[in-house]
Amino acid sequence: MTKWDKRFIQMAKEVAEWSKDPSIKVGAIAVKDRRIIATGYNGFPMGVPDTGLDNRELKYKYTVHAEKNMIYNACRHGVSLIDAAVYVWGLPVCGECWKGLVQVGIKKVVMPDINNIEERWKDSCCFSHKNMKQVGVEVRMYKPCEL
Repeated sequence: MTKWDKRFIQMAKEVAEWSKDPSIKVGAIAVKDRRIIATGYNGFPMGVPDTGLDNRELKYKYTVHAEKNMIYNACRHGVSLIDAAVYVWGLPVCGECWKGLVQVGIKKVVMPDINNIEERWKDSCCFSHKNMKQVGVEVRMYKPCEL
């Protein structure tokens, strides 16, 4: 892992701290030419009061994942993500978010190691990992304890 990878993982970690979710904080940043071009964290859509975060069922209905929020923020500001790299902190890319990353042209994803997450998320994250690699996205995994 390069010093730049480590720096950008740390930036994704900082962005994750903006999440108000009390149980898991996920951050994602898109980088092109060593510049951060978009950020996102897990949270409710704009305008939706972030109350009810302690109600898991309600929280899951409202929460926008960090990767999708990053994509939406880029779109909102007219930023192309084609050929960008994405750095994720908190959880690996899930079975829903990988599709969005592929569709906007992400070329590389650096995310937490799938082997170090809770069992309930493994199937979804393994599915996304396999499919991102299959369509040509470079995927690198890291162990947070190694940073």
